[in-house]
Amino acid sequence: MVGDPLAGQAALSRTRHLTFLSQFLARHSITLSPEQVAPAEGIRAAVATVGALLPALFFHQPVFAWAAFAAFWSCLIEPGGTPREQFRILGLFTFLGAILAALSSIIACAPIWGVLPLLALTGIAAGMSRALSPSHGLLCTLLCCVAAAGTGFPASFDAALIIGAAFAVGGLWAMLLCLVIWSLHPYAPARRAVAASYRLLALMAGELAAGRLRETVHRQAVRSAIEQARMVTLQIDAGHGSDSMRAHLSATLAGAERLFTAMLAVEHLVETRGIDFEGRGTLAAFSTLCQSASRQVLSPEPDLAALAKQATVLADSIRVRPGSVGELVATSASTLATLANGLLRENTGLPAAERPRHTARMTPVIRRHALRLMVGLIATDLASRWLGLHYGFWALVAVLLVIQPSGPTTVVRGLERILGSVCGGVLVLLITPMLSGRSEMLVAVALFAIGAIAMRAVNYTMLVLFLSAQFIVVTEMTMPSPGLAGLRVVDNALGSVIGLFCAFVVCPDRLGRDMDGMLRTAIIGNLKYLAAVLGGQDSAETDRIQRQAGIDTTRAEFARGSLPIFGGVASIGKAAAHNNGILRALRRLSGEATLLRFDMEAGRCPGDMLSAERWRKQAELLEEGALLHDIALLLEQGRIVAEIAALDRAGRQLLKRAESV
Repeated sequence: MVGDPLAGQAALSRTRHLTFLSQFLARHSITLSPEQVAPAEGIRAAVATVGALLPALFFHQPVFAWAAFAAFWSCLIEPGGTPREQFRILGLFTFLGAILAALSSIIACAPIWGVLPLLALTGIAAGMSRALSPSHGLLCTLLCCVAAAGTGFPASFDAALIIGAAFAVGGLWAMLLCLVIWSLHPYAPARRAVAASYRLLALMAGELAAGRLRETVHRQAVRSAIEQARMVTLQIDAGHGSDSMRAHLSATLAGAERLFTAMLAVEHLVETRGIDFEGRGTLAAFSTLCQSASRQVLSPEPDLAALAKQATVLADSIRVRPGSVGELVATSASTLATLANGLLRENTGLPAAERPRHTARMTPVIRRHALRLMVGLIATDLASRWLGLHYGFWALVAVLLVIQPSGPTTVVRGLERILGSVCGGVLVLLITPMLSGRSEMLVAVALFAIGAIAMRAVNYTMLVLFLSAQFIVVTEMTMPSPGLAGLRVVDNALGSVIGLFCAFVVCPDRLGRDMDGMLRTAIIGNLKYLAAVLGGQDSAETDRIQRQAGIDTTRAEFARGSLPIFGGVASIGKAAAHNNGILRALRRLSGEATLLRFDMEAGRCPGDMLSAERWRKQAELLEEGALLHDIALLLEQGRIVAEIAALDRAGRQLLKRAESV
């Protein structure tokens, strides 16, 4: 007996309600990541924004408010990493942003046929930036937002110079604050993202220990967390002295991926065979271990020796039986101990083949995305002029941020932005009686800036909520106008609706929205994973194939509702039931293949090269367009899973006899 099965549950009780909310929203395509809350960054952004706003209030010059926008955006784009990398990104944003703000303000004085080409170029540039690295892509997107916003402030040459100068001053003030006066730990966002993966693994193990099977929720939540952490980690520029830190975090994330693989196998065992009291205790202890790993990842100075010792003690205390839950947990604990010891020895280098590289590559998807943004900006500007909106640049910025390369993602982003704008407007209306003077308004701006930056990586709706409230109050202080809250909502709704329209009408990518296409991709990915396991392929390559199969399956699971956000409209009918059955069968197939992989690594099964080649060829045929009917029938009937389970594995017969007694 390893421990009390309730121990891990008790440790999770502090965050159960928030975690339940996170999981519920994750099932409906709304990401909520409480680990990403960054209050220190929010407070710093509030100081930067309020400090840059004071000259506009003191001199009664609304144009000076550009300094506050520049300071806030600089804090929003601040990439972390080494001071050199931060200086490069923030410096480029300040220099180029000042030029674009002044230039777009001058062009805004021209007739409509002079403004539309600027918006067309802005849309193309924003779309093409998808080919760049994440940090540079975000930089280009915000620069395009500056250019779009500048069209709402037509100015003469002299006034445009003042706008550019105000933007530059605000950017320089933010740089001084972020790099010199109030520098924060550069890798905190990446550490929080990686720690989230381990926290969700702890939750998954704890739920399995309690006998609660929520396989779709677990797979989606953990997979999404790992991919989010991978994206944030990739933003650490290894070319500027951050190679060791990026390798450290990448190795830690690879460990989370390996533990996730083991938990998928455990989940399959629990689903097919159930779990006894000893297994519950083992999983509860492992849940506690994953929580410890999450805390150590979050710490700037982790106690890796203590983590390695805890993992080793757990691995040694488990009574290992072939093919049991205890064996998988013991293997996982040993993996975590090995990882901690390796990082403790600063042995964090990754093989050259595994180092993440980014190559700027223009794809058809990026070209379509750029075209949609161009059409969206032009259509929004024309609609704003026709409707006589005074703050039409808000709608232009909404278009730039709402339109995503894929239609379903655009739907979620658009609805989240509309919801955030409405909630932000309502929030301002509720607190308006308390905003009797400029001092109170400045306090409100500071609080909203804290909320926006602190929640920027938590949830997009939360970011937009605080962002909208902040911009409404700042505009009310510098350029007062009746009904600002309503105008903000209308502008954002207009931009979001036009963005949704462009995503599905301008060069629509029907295959990406086609459930059959997503099912085909998921089946192909899982068959390739099965072939890699049966063939004893290289572990790193098998990990890559499994990860892609998991992403493809999760994408298909997310698409089962026609509108997944806010509970959405669930798919109904025979076709939906058929698709759900295939997805359920794919989860069982993945679990059985993962279980086989652990048996092969333990030397209990030699694999099956002939079967590996057969399934690899089947995947290739499906890629070439073969019908899904036959392979779907095999999956639903469970014949592929039965074939894997029938493979001769030494030691399994003893376990089956013990279970039958």
